[in-house]
Amino acid sequence: MNLLEQYKELENKLESLIGDVKFSAEINLKLERIECLLELLGNPQDSFSVIHVGGTSGKGSTSSYISSILESDGYKTGLFLSPYLQVLNEVCLVEGCPVKTSELLDAYNEIEPLFMEVANRTKFGYPSYFEVKLALSLMLFKRKNIDVAVIEVGIGGTLDASNVLSTDVSVLVSVGLDHTEILGDTIEEIASDKVGIIKENGTVVCGFSQESTRKIALKRAEEKKATIFLIDRNFKYIYCNGKTSIQTENFCQHDLNLSIQGEHQAHNASCAIVAYEQFVKKHSKSFSHDAVIKGLSIAKIPGRSEIIQNQPTVILDGAHNPDKLSSFLKWLNELSAKPIIIMALKKGRKVNSEIPPILGNTGAKLIIATSFYNQGIWESMSSEDLSEEIKKNNNSDSTEVVKITDPLDAIKYALKVAHTDDVIAVTGSLFLVGDVREYWHPKEAILQLIENEDYGDWSNDDAVLLAAQSFARLDAEEEADGKSEAGS
Repeated sequence: MNLLEQYKELENKLESLIGDVKFSAEINLKLERIECLLELLGNPQDSFSVIHVGGTSGKGSTSSYISSILESDGYKTGLFLSPYLQVLNEVCLVEGCPVKTSELLDAYNEIEPLFMEVANRTKFGYPSYFEVKLALSLMLFKRKNIDVAVIEVGIGGTLDASNVLSTDVSVLVSVGLDHTEILGDTIEEIASDKVGIIKENGTVVCGFSQESTRKIALKRAEEKKATIFLIDRNFKYIYCNGKTSIQTENFCQHDLNLSIQGEHQAHNASCAIVAYEQFVKKHSKSFSHDAVIKGLSIAKIPGRSEIIQNQPTVILDGAHNPDKLSSFLKWLNELSAKPIIIMALKKGRKVNSEIPPILGNTGAKLIIATSFYNQGIWESMSSEDLSEEIKKNNNSDSTEVVKITDPLDAIKYALKVAHTDDVIAVTGSLFLVGDVREYWHPKEAILQLIENEDYGDWSNDDAVLLAAQSFARLDAEEEADGKSEAGS
């Protein structure tokens, strides 16, 4: 099998575990299955330390910051992220690089025979899609002899599969309205679920800002006899005119160079520093100021405030709930008073009703309502419906709203009408960002770079050649479509 065939087989096998359950309270959150599967695998998670990162917004960025700081301090680090942006390999990274497709496929084929035994033992059926991704990652982390894994929570906290792990430090980055169909309709209900990752006699870093949710975290910490470090009490950050200052127990630095931009990223970085601080303290290791500076400056996570092109500037950010979108658009307005925005949203989410009003206040000169290619159980809100919602909430006569259903057509149109000094922002869904990112970084090229252990190096010859081939294919398809339309 060639590389793409291997990848497709892996993708098909994993997606076969999704089933027909849609995004709702029907999702079967059970810890018994993952506990049983990990036991059958010999509990690989016991071979390394774990930092567990939960919350509503900023989990991925904070996890990436923590991992980067640890790597800069000499730790061999594993990073588990979910969901992935373009290829499945992105969920499992070792020392900043996704594992190879062949390694993931071999590991999957090893554990697949265990699914029936898990179902028979627990009476809760086969392990879920997320549970298998997590188990594969933990298994590969053990094989690669990592020192510490940074694990991003999937959904919630209390019943998330990752909550079976024993942790050195738990991190609660933020709390807001998201996954309300599962976690509850209020901030307080959601916070009560998120704080479920606080462990008995554990250490927790909490970035909650609302007084009501801070009380919930403090109560849980007291019940579990855990030590809690609260933002604005034990550590703080200041963000002003694009500059970040952070102060913690062992760290105080002004004008920090953050690899991921915006005030929300200053918040995430502060949580990451304290997580690292408490981790090395727990292991009686020294705190490295230089590792923090370096780690924050080189951390990478595609699709989060990612500037992928200049002249015009194109920014990709998967903000998909009101809090994330508000934070991203606040930073966007620092860069441009009248940006061009491309947006798609998941279908059927309650928070969708809150997002168009936020969008209507951006002062954008053009908003393109689009959709993303459906991903398993995830379906995109139609571009027609989104366009109508945006128009209803548009507060500016100077903002044009158009509908372009295909995401690649949307980015091509935006690039065509933009001036070199314009800013184009793609947001609303990580799935949309993944689809649009294909324009610059084709999936085939990413998989080959991972295979060559050159992930992230878009200057090498293989990447340039593969990207050029992909662009040629897209241009040929566009030309063929044009001829077809002309002849009809």
